[in-house]
Amino acid sequence: AMTAPDVKVIFFDVFGTVTDWRSSLQRLLAEYGAREGIDADWPGFLTAWKAGYRPAMDAVISGERPYFNLDEMYLERMNQVIGDFGLEGLTEAQKQEILHLWLKIDPWPDAVEGLTRLARKYTLVTLSNGSFAWLTAIAKHGRLPFDAILTAENAQVYKPHPRAYLTAIELMGMKATPERCMLTACHNYDLAAARSHGMKTAFLPRKEYGPDQEADQAAESDWEVVAKDLIGVAEAMGC
Repeated sequence: AMTAPDVKVIFFDVFGTVTDWRSSLQRLLAEYGAREGIDADWPGFLTAWKAGYRPAMDAVISGERPYFNLDEMYLERMNQVIGDFGLEGLTEAQKQEILHLWLKIDPWPDAVEGLTRLARKYTLVTLSNGSFAWLTAIAKHGRLPFDAILTAENAQVYKPHPRAYLTAIELMGMKATPERCMLTACHNYDLAAARSHGMKTAFLPRKEYGPDQEADQAAESDWEVVAKDLIGVAEAMGC
């Protein structure tokens, strides 16, 4: 277990680590379709819609495209895939309503308790690829006790680009002591990048892509904390 005085600021990945975006959106899309009288393969649409996320971010990281946020990214991707699901008749207003279902995604059942416990001792900050507006809305919707919202938008680039982590460390006044920062995430690549900038690391597995997910179900390095959920992270950190 970590000794608590070592760490001052704990950063959190949010999509997957803190929030169960997939189950939330499957439910929210089905409810939206029922309400609007739109019959579609909503789970299939969600899978195709989300599949545009990493390639779009990678294009920003490589410099192929200038930074654009998740509002722009997911609207662009929606327009690429709606034809495959018979949804080309959506109005611009409906597209915006569907886009902003992302703001109503729920936390995992352990998240609020785990974060609340950690907040007694540590400063809790998001470090997400989401936009500032989206993360603010998601934190408010989920009643997530973050002390600050930092995102890729602050750095104008996506994780795992170095600037995403270095900007967060600097904004929290920890540039001289990055080892007093920790990243909590369910993605090994994210923790590997954080560690390369001097941060400590906490890993927890999540089934964010559903029960059959095999990736990121085990620690792939000697992360300082390995726990089963956010309550486990709190316990490991002495909270």
